[in-house]
Amino acid sequence: MRSLLVLILLAALGAGGFLSKPNLDAHRANADKVLAEQRKAAGGDSIGDLIGAVIGGERTDDFEDLIVATKYTAKQGDKTLIECWGVFSQFFCSTPEAKS
Repeated sequence: MRSLLVLILLAALGAGGFLSKPNLDAHRANADKVLAEQRKAAGGDSIGDLIGAVIGGERTDDFEDLIVATKYTAKQGDKTLIECWGVFSQFFCSTPEAKS
């Protein structure tokens, strides 16, 4: 009886995750918001940031649609700017640590 209850619960969670996973546009908007907040907190938006963005090259986006979740990665050249996981209409984003 408990096994059946656990299977029903897992099926409900899986269906909920599948039906509420964020799409590419939602990920892109969230990543832009998070990156803008980080830039503002670091005292960015200076002429140096503008020059770095122009010289750094075009930003490329990678979107993976997993069954019950989605993964979004934004890169500029070889540098990963942000990586976000989306599940149940929520975002869990991380930025890579600065290497010394």
